[in-house]
Amino acid sequence: MNLVQAIEWAEGHHRRGMYTPIGVAFHWVMAALVIFQLGHGWYLSWQPVGGDKYLGYQTHTEIGLTIMVLGTLRFLWRSQIGTPDNVDEDSFAGRASHALQVWFYFSFFALPISGWVMWSTLPSDLPLSIAGVIPFPRLPFDQLSEALQFTLMQGAARAHVWIVWITALSIPGHAGAAVLHYLVKRDRVLQSMLDLNGPDEPGVVGAATDAGSRPPPLPR
Repeated sequence: MNLVQAIEWAEGHHRRGMYTPIGVAFHWVMAALVIFQLGHGWYLSWQPVGGDKYLGYQTHTEIGLTIMVLGTLRFLWRSQIGTPDNVDEDSFAGRASHALQVWFYFSFFALPISGWVMWSTLPSDLPLSIAGVIPFPRLPFDQLSEALQFTLMQGAARAHVWIVWITALSIPGHAGAAVLHYLVKRDRVLQSMLDLNGPDEPGVVGAATDAGSRPPPLPR
C-alpha cells in the first residue's frame, strides 16, 4: 500500500466519522503505555535506592523511549492521513481538544527526553534499548564534571515531575470530555475510537451509505 492508497483508505473511514484501525491502535496502545508509566514511576519513587530500583528505572526509561518512537510514528501518520471531522475545530470543545492533543504530543517527547537525561547522569553501566530490541545510547555526560551532571539531573527531574503532574491531570479531562460527548452531546467522538465499523443507519451523518447515495426504489 503506497501513500495515496493509504490516504484513500483512511478517507473512507473518515467519511463515516471513524478513525482508521491504525489510528485506533496508536491511541489505545500509547494510552495503555502512558498510564502504566505513570503508575510505574510513582511505584519506583517509593522504592529504596539499590539494584532493583536501578533495574526498574532502566525498564521505565526504555518504555518511555518506546513511547517517543510510537509518538513520532503517530505524528507522521496523523500529519499525512488526518482525522475525521467529528468536532467543530472553532468551537470551545474543538479548541480544548486541540490544546490537549498538543500537550499529549509534547509529553510523548519531553518525558522520555528528560528521563534519558536523568538516566545518562546515573553511575550505571546498564544499557538502554527501545522496546528491549533496538539499542539506544546514553548521553555522553560522563565527560562532564560531577557538579554539572548533578545540575542536569536536578533540572531534568524537576521538568519530569511537572510534566508528569500536568499529564496526569489532563488524562481525566480528556476521558471525561469523551464521555460528555457520548452521554450529553450524543455524537460520534467516543464511538469513533471504539467502533471500527461505523454507523449502519442510512442517512445518518457518518453512516457508511448516505440517504442521497441510495439507489431509487424499484417501481411497484
